[in-house]
Amino acid sequence: MVVEPSNGLSRTARRQAQTRADLIQAAREIIAESGVEALRVSDVTTRADVAFGTFYNQFKTKDDIVEAVVAETIVGLAQSVEESPEFDDPADALVASTRAIVRTAYDDPPLASLLVKLEQAESRFERIIRPQAGALLERGVAQGCFVIDDLETTLTMSIAAAFEVIRGILDGRLGERADLVCAEMLLRMAGVTPKRAARYVLAAERIS
Repeated sequence: MVVEPSNGLSRTARRQAQTRADLIQAAREIIAESGVEALRVSDVTTRADVAFGTFYNQFKTKDDIVEAVVAETIVGLAQSVEESPEFDDPADALVASTRAIVRTAYDDPPLASLLVKLEQAESRFERIIRPQAGALLERGVAQGCFVIDDLETTLTMSIAAAFEVIRGILDGRLGERADLVCAEMLLRMAGVTPKRAARYVLAAERIS
């Protein structure tokens, strides 16, 4: 992974950003090859070709870099929805982003397991997706698509629901359509009527 140069960053800041990216990529490779249990700070720094102490300039603990590995994937999924003209409607975007994130439990169980097994996993998940999830709800309210009286409470409940659905899929408690059910419930929490929410989800299911 290479961090693109930015005129807004100093040379030192660009170098630090590249170092962080190299460490995350090294951790991702080690986890993919040997599992998170085999992840050692010394192995990460060796693979990233940086000094051992450099790790602690970027991350406080091993869990922090694992969070960064997971966050990179989850944020990337959400961004791909944000950037697609196919999802200009905030309700469509909410369905697509919810499904993309929740479906990591189906499509990439090792990655989803990394997330739920982290110390303070729920708080870490919230930190990862809150900025984009909050912006999406705000956009929906501004466009008249969502009717939300208390944005912060709705956002907090939505994030918690998505996390628990991921955990439920991994535990085998939830079935193959859990991502669709979750998306429909989140639409309803955002003030979309039950009939409209069901139509949005049915349309998404037909094209998936």
